[in-house]
Amino acid sequence: MSAFVSMRFKFSRLASSTLMVAGMLSATQFANAGQTVNQLSECLVKSTTAADKTTVLQWTFTALAQHPELKAFSNVTPEQKTALDKNLAQTLQRILTEQCSTQAQAVIKAEGLQAVGESFQELGSITGEEILKTPEIKQQLNGVVKYIDLNKLVVTFLTPDLWNKLGVVRGE
Repeated sequence: MSAFVSMRFKFSRLASSTLMVAGMLSATQFANAGQTVNQLSECLVKSTTAADKTTVLQWTFTALAQHPELKAFSNVTPEQKTALDKNLAQTLQRILTEQCSTQAQAVIKAEGLQAVGESFQELGSITGEEILKTPEIKQQLNGVVKYIDLNKLVVTFLTPDLWNKLGVVRGE
């Protein structure tokens, strides 16, 4: 029984991680970024306030809500969307031109303007992690997990080697 409880907890963390990665990844992976991109990323993370993260979160939700398959789930008005666009633009401009201008200039010089966007991946990842830590989101994720047939997943994917990595020793 304790192995099942441990499995459910580990799967819940896996589901949370998978959802975060799916929502936050973009075309270029952060791990492949150059040193100047990493330095700008660190500056962005350190310079971003809780209010800034809220701005990014709200804008991201609104942007995702524009997808044809998601529009029915959102009541964002055009006025709200415009206000969020302006708020995000001001936030990004302030961070890039006031708080991280030296690092942004180094990225542009070393790797080009497009590399500045790569620096925002770390900020997006951290914002995503913070989103998943809120009780309401955890509750929603747990709601999904309770409908997944964990036995079917275990039988399908867990080899003895994987069981051993999870801390449940099984023979070959």
